[in-house]
Amino acid sequence: DETSVARGAELFAINCVPCHGADGTGSGPVAAFLQERKPADLTSAVVTSLSDGAIFLTISNGKLPFMVPMNENLTVRERWDVVNFLRTLQAE
Repeated sequence: DETSVARGAELFAINCVPCHGADGTGSGPVAAFLQERKPADLTSAVVTSLSDGAIFLTISNGKLPFMVPMNENLTVRERWDVVNFLRTLQAE
């Protein structure tokens, strides 16, 4: 719902934008300093084809050593809010 998406937008801005950028394309300010691997484009066909559960698990467990797990930073509900917000980015 709209409340979840709004919460997800706030959490995305805090936790994800530094690497993935405000538009989710992997163009955040930290991305320029990453040598080995750039952040994923969260609007790409590969990511949009993932199930909500797969995205939730990636947020929860990370993709070490490149993406840190967020399961200690975000509650289960907050991680689902980020998934819901991400789907709105992908729809644009």
